[in-house]
Amino acid sequence: TIKKYICDFGSDKKKLPMKQINQRNVLKSVTLVVMLVCAFLAGTCHGFGFKSINTVNNCNHASITHRGKVICAGLFGFGKKEPEPENPNEPKRIFEIPVESLKNGGLRFALGLHLIGQQGNPVKGSWKANQKSESVLEMYYQDDTGMFSITLTEKAIIFDRYGMRPSLLYVLQESVLLHGVLDELNSLAFGGEE
Repeated sequence: TIKKYICDFGSDKKKLPMKQINQRNVLKSVTLVVMLVCAFLAGTCHGFGFKSINTVNNCNHASITHRGKVICAGLFGFGKKEPEPENPNEPKRIFEIPVESLKNGGLRFALGLHLIGQQGNPVKGSWKANQKSESVLEMYYQDDTGMFSITLTEKAIIFDRYGMRPSLLYVLQESVLLHGVLDELNSLAFGGEE
């Protein structure tokens, strides 16, 4: 026969069945994973590590105490606090491409057509293209958490993001769209596709 009880548990040497031990271990594992994810998402520490509870000064709301130690996570920039802009309507510069010369009208037309063609990516109605002025093209995302603009000047092509806290979906779709814009600029500048 197979033994149902395999280990001694606790000070009273109470026997636990294998099924209960597995459930307990799974629950502990899930709890630890949830704690780590929460620490990553809200972390204020730079790096990841276990520190003694008395020496932690820079882990505030993001720290988790586990067996007398504080788990502090701030990997990949999580927890880094960017200074809040004085004016919430100020854009955040994504990048800028310096140029020697620029045909503003032709480039605006070509990029405008490209952006209009991208309004349905990934699904219909995801983006809305708008020409704000003779030198500014805008793209609004469907969830209204963010938008970006492309400004054409004599010396540069400027990409700015607007929105205090753009959603994760916005940032993902923005990066996909901007990669397409860069490919379009490359084909316009160097003639054709490679």
